Amino acid sequence: MAFDWLLSTDRSTRLRLLRQLMGLGSYLMFLAPGLLAVESGWTAFGYRGLLVLCGAAVLVNLLFFVVIRSGVSRRFRDPSLLVPQILVAQALALVTIHYMASEARSVMLMLFVAMFFFGLFALSTREFLRLAAVAIGSYIGLMVFEFRDRPLDTPAFRLELLRLVALVMMTVWLSFIGGYFASLRTKLAERKDALKDALVRVKELSERDELTGAHNRRHLLQALEQEEARAERFKTPFCVAIIDLDHFKRFNDGYGHHVGDEILKGFCDFVRQRARELDVIARPDSDYAFGRYGGEEFLLVLPHTGIEGAAQCLQRIRACVATHAFETGAGPLTVTFSAGIAQHCPGEPVAGLLGRADGALYAAKSGGRNRVVAV
Repeated sequence: MAFDWLLSTDRSTRLRLLRQLMGLGSYLMFLAPGLLAVESGWTAFGYRGLLVLCGAAVLVNLLFFVVIRSGVSRRFRDPSLLVPQILVAQALALVTIHYMASEARSVMLMLFVAMFFFGLFALSTREFLRLAAVAIGSYIGLMVFEFRDRPLDTPAFRLELLRLVALVMMTVWLSFIGGYFASLRTKLAERKDALKDALVRVKELSERDELTGAHNRRHLLQALEQEEARAERFKTPFCVAIIDLDHFKRFNDGYGHHVGDEILKGFCDFVRQRARELDVIARPDSDYAFGRYGGEEFLLVLPHTGIEGAAQCLQRIRACVATHAFETGAGPLTVTFSAGIAQHCPGEPVAGLLGRADGALYAAKSGGRNRVVAV
């Protein structure tokens, strides 16, 4: 964007800088009543004094801008430096009020109100009350300084007391309102995170087989479509293998379905581990390419792999499975599988590829099972 060099491309930093510039805008808004006060003779300084105050405000904001833009502010708990900015604004407001005549002071008290609005969505009630205490204490200190040699039983002092009471009411009320908004913001952020986690969980559940925890048929078909598109684009080979456990029905009939379920889960975990060790899947998100295709059938996608390499990999996995004893409630049990492999042909739809792999699986079963057939 046109102002990236100024406002940064980092989203968090950019947001902090925009808020900081809004604060500078708030300073400049009070330039209009300041000019009117000077014109009406309600200030102890002239246009030059007003210019000095505005220059100080711009200089301070420029300093905060540089500290935030450079990233130095990230070392602090609050990278936006909100509390220091409000404290500096309070100091400048106090100086401005000190040089204001009585007729204009009440209006300038709104400076304190404007400052508090910038903390509405960031500060807690306790932080707001601390700032309110600083503002009230500072104003009391100003009153003590200004009336140190003046009588207190005067309309002028009673008017200052009235302003002090108004300042206390405004700042304390804004503190509780601001804290309430901050708590709402925190709760909304927590609910947003919880909703985000829930959506991730729902997505995960929609793509996972409930029994084995592996990816389900729906996700596997989507992954296969993506792999087919990638292969067409980059002209790279890939293969798909359909794996079927041999005589799986005998586990359910002989030991019960719970043992059959244990075999399925154990087999799934074992094959996923061996596939990673053999670098069969060749992707960081390796789980996406293996899962339960249905019943006792599983699907394995082998990216960047030709038919010969795929056959070698499946043969090694088959040999490992055949010699592995799966722990079940009925004791250690062994299982074998048959697999059919097909390599994707340019322009071939996923359905056609799966059909050829399924035909190869049928050939493996017909040939005596516990074997791999590639087409």
